[in-house]
Amino acid sequence: MKVFRIANDNYIHDLTGIGARIYGGRWNLKGTSVIYTAESRALASVELLVHLLLSIIPSDLKIACIEIPDKITPQIVDVPDLPDNWRDYPPPSQLAVIGTNWVIETASLLLRVPSAVVEDEYNILINPLHPDFKSIKIIDTKKYSFDDRLLR
Repeated sequence: MKVFRIANDNYIHDLTGIGARIYGGRWNLKGTSVIYTAESRALASVELLVHLLLSIIPSDLKIACIEIPDKITPQIVDVPDLPDNWRDYPPPSQLAVIGTNWVIETASLLLRVPSAVVEDEYNILINPLHPDFKSIKIIDTKKYSFDDRLLR
């Protein structure tokens, strides 16, 4: 499986989950390390865009392609199991509890979660504390920029 992550040049090779640990996220509480990735480059782009001010898009973005061995299957979070307001922003706190508990339990390396931004698309969370974490690899990074039409 290949997943994608967009970050500033300084952080593109950092797979510690420190950003999520410092700031928290939809699927993790502050203090919990998680690596957020997307199943496609397009979803990774949209997921990043919703968190940026369009007037301040970093010029040093890169996209990483991360390879995960096919034998590793994700634990899946199904939409029907989530609260009705799961797509809200800010997100309901139950989502961060779900992800944080998943990290602590280390039952799986990957958690497949629905995107709140693009319906029927999925993000893949990676647990850096899981014993299989060493099996993932960044196989490619390249400079990344958004088409100007997305920034109007």
